[in-house]
Amino acid sequence: MKNNAKEQLAALNQLDRKQGELYHRFAVRLGVSDTAFWVLYSLCESDEIYTQNSLAELWCIPKQTINSAINVLVKAGYVQLAPIQKARNSKSIHLTEKGSEFCREMILPLFIAEQKAFSRLSETERDTAVALSEKHHLFLKEELGHLLECGKGGSE
Repeated sequence: MKNNAKEQLAALNQLDRKQGELYHRFAVRLGVSDTAFWVLYSLCESDEIYTQNSLAELWCIPKQTINSAINVLVKAGYVQLAPIQKARNSKSIHLTEKGSEFCREMILPLFIAEQKAFSRLSETERDTAVALSEKHHLFLKEELGHLLECGKGGSE
């Protein structure tokens, strides 16, 4: 076990990248881009109504990148866009029947694997993992906040 903050942070960052690589490999296996994968993942996972803007915010992905992925998914017949009442330019994104079938066959097994893996931790470990991740994110946001506000590397 690493015993200083620098080594521990390096280990956490490496684990984060390894986990990201697992999802990338899954997207490649499905024959879609990483962004298209996260769009489908969101639509499969939730009954919430998403727009391109809400997906961009949810996944911290540029709106244009989300837009490009959605255009590919529309052409593939997996999703369709529908106008939202009282919102002139926004459209909701919905799975088509083909998209719903794709999710059932290809993404649902991923959800099950994620849940099984997470459930292998005790309830206390799961609670702790979530709480510590949230706390670390908050501290990192605070520490980076002043660097991001004052320009290049905080040299102002």
